[in-house]
Amino acid sequence: MNKLVLSALAATVAVGTTNASESDWAGLDAELNSLTTALDNHPSIGGYLEASYDTDAEVWGTNRSRITVSGDHGGYGYHASIDSEGSEGDDAYITFTMGGIGWTMGNFRAPLNSNHLACESEMHFMDRDAIGGQGVRSSGLMASGSMDALGYHIHVGNGNDLSARITYDVMSGDGVNLSVAYSMDDAADDSWMEANVSSGPFGIHATMGDEGGNSPMVITASYAVNDAWAIGIRSTDLDDGSDETMDWAVTYGDGAARWTFQQNDGADGVAIGCLVGF
Repeated sequence: MNKLVLSALAATVAVGTTNASESDWAGLDAELNSLTTALDNHPSIGGYLEASYDTDAEVWGTNRSRITVSGDHGGYGYHASIDSEGSEGDDAYITFTMGGIGWTMGNFRAPLNSNHLACESEMHFMDRDAIGGQGVRSSGLMASGSMDALGYHIHVGNGNDLSARITYDVMSGDGVNLSVAYSMDDAADDSWMEANVSSGPFGIHATMGDEGGNSPMVITASYAVNDAWAIGIRSTDLDDGSDETMDWAVTYGDGAARWTFQQNDGADGVAIGCLVGF
């Protein structure tokens, strides 16, 4: 499409410049090359918005929502996003590769557990798990890479606070898939161990933490009924003297939006959300 527009533009200009000099044509070529570069490097704009209703509180509103702008130029990537609710903070960072290592610099999510790193628009439940990071952004520099089945992310934040995440794919293929991860936050003196098992439509994810002297655990089981419907059950034990909770959520995607019907333990009603991406 870009080439078609540029060809039409060049043809139009040529009609009115039959007697143009070589310097005129050189200037035109430079302008067309500059226009082509600008079109090729245009940013990508996207995001998502979830309209919601809580049948227990009888409250309408919006839940997950974000607008993103991203792109790359000259080997450097850039990403910025705005969380309209302000609950998790905004992204503003650049990415580049140096010395065979991927680097991220700016304001983004530190590499803690998967609950913290999950994109809101891809979460099965309408809220994050009760343990681990909660998606809040922080400033810093992060190095990342992989060596065969081993992956790593190392983050240094303000005050030289250190956080890191190491993942390992134990097995993968057409049958059973198993991956494990370890993450830590030096500033909070917290750490987490994770295991993720999947086979066909079934999946189980377990997170065990060491937070504030407690050993909380969250186990989530999921089943994809078909391409549209999925079921998830979440068990949470905070190890703080409170009762263990059991939440469930059913999702339905029709290709244009994803509906979520969720009931958390102790709630009398159901939370309903319709998330649309763009």
